[in-house]
Amino acid sequence: MELGKSFRKENLKKLYKKYGGILIDFIIFFSITVVFHFLYWNTNMDSWLFGPYSKDVFAFFTDIAYKGTVLLSKVFNPYDFDYYDNTLFFYKLNELGQNYNFAFLKVVESCSGVKQLFQLLVIMLFMRNSIWKRLIYFLLSIPIILFFNIVRITSIGWVLVEYPHFADFFHLHIARYFHYVIIFIIWAVWIKYFSKKHSRHQASRPKVD
Repeated sequence: MELGKSFRKENLKKLYKKYGGILIDFIIFFSITVVFHFLYWNTNMDSWLFGPYSKDVFAFFTDIAYKGTVLLSKVFNPYDFDYYDNTLFFYKLNELGQNYNFAFLKVVESCSGVKQLFQLLVIMLFMRNSIWKRLIYFLLSIPIILFFNIVRITSIGWVLVEYPHFADFFHLHIARYFHYVIIFIIWAVWIKYFSKKHSRHQASRPKVD
C-alpha cells in the first residue's frame, strides 16, 4: 500500500513538473476571460476602461471595425448597400423592380474589439517570459484581433440578409463568442511556441559534474 501511494505521488509530481505551468497559465487565461465577460456585460465598460479617453478610444476602434466591414461586405455580401453613420443599409428589388431597404447593420462601440484587445493584454501580462517579448507578441496580435472582428461583423451582415430568421441567434450565441476562440488560439500559440518551458515554481539549477 505504501509503495502504491509513493508511486502515485511520484507520478503526480512528474505530471505537475511537465504540465503544471501550462495548467496555471490556463487557469489564469480562464479567470481573466470570465472576469472580462462579466465586466463587459454588467458594466458600461466603454465609459471607464480608459478613464477620460474611453469614448475616444472606443470611437477610434469602432471606426476601424466599421470601415473594414464596409470593405469586406463589398466583396462578400450579395446585396447592394449604402453606408453612413456607422451603418450599412442593404437593398434589394421589389416586385416593381425598385430598390428598397430591407435590412441594416449598425457597428456600435461594443463591436469595436477594444474589450478583446485589453483582455488579451492582461492575459499576456500574466504569462511567462520576458515582459518585452510578451508586449511584442501582444502588439503583433492586435491586427489579428481587429481583422477577425471585422470578419465576425461582416458574417453577421451576411447572415442578416441571407437568413434573417437566424440572424439574432447567430449574433447572440455564435458571433458574440467568436472573439474568445481567436483569443484562445493566440494564447495557445504563445504557450506552444513562446512560453518558457520550465515550471513556474521550478528554479534552474546548475549542473554539477
